[in-house]
Amino acid sequence: MNGSEYLEITEEKGPFIFKDRGSKFYGYAAPFNHLEDFKSMIGHFRLLYPKANHVVSAYRDQPQKNQTFCTDDGEPKNSSGPPVLGQIIQHNLYNTAVFVVREFGGTPLGIPGLIGAYKSAANGVLSECKKIKVTPSKDYSVQVNYTDERWLTTMIEKHGGKIKSTSYLELISIAFTIPLTTNELFLLKLKNNKRYVDLIISESEKAD
Repeated sequence: MNGSEYLEITEEKGPFIFKDRGSKFYGYAAPFNHLEDFKSMIGHFRLLYPKANHVVSAYRDQPQKNQTFCTDDGEPKNSSGPPVLGQIIQHNLYNTAVFVVREFGGTPLGIPGLIGAYKSAANGVLSECKKIKVTPSKDYSVQVNYTDERWLTTMIEKHGGKIKSTSYLELISIAFTIPLTTNELFLLKLKNNKRYVDLIISESEKAD
């Protein structure tokens, strides 16, 4: 991978089950897209495991935002959330959430035991996940005249972009992405062309 690429998982995975002295740890991983979805999944696991004592969770957002979060959910401070988050980072993953559900087995594990158990459950499920390389990019939606279609698609291709969809009505609507590494140059070339005034353009930053 080059410096602009990163890894993320492609789908939900789990449970990976880790056992220690009677306690069971159920590890799950899922793509992180929205905070509300993340919170909803925590509630889902509480319903799925009514005997669970803790649902420890962590996520790492896309690199442009550089946001991370973890919670011990009642376990001793830093004994569970940070080890789970640490595994996401260790696997070099972004846009990724991990949940580890614990059912207490009657024997306290101590801080070192908890760290090892949560780390093992998180590492286990992440190791089973299919991963893809992602190039940070900016999304665009454009409406263009028929006479300018080839000019625009050539511009997109020259700057490493990808056309996601095209529809033909009174104007041509094109949805495409441009890598952030070439986006500034793409916009400069675009705006310096007289045909730019004929474009109806909207944009949003994301990873694709």
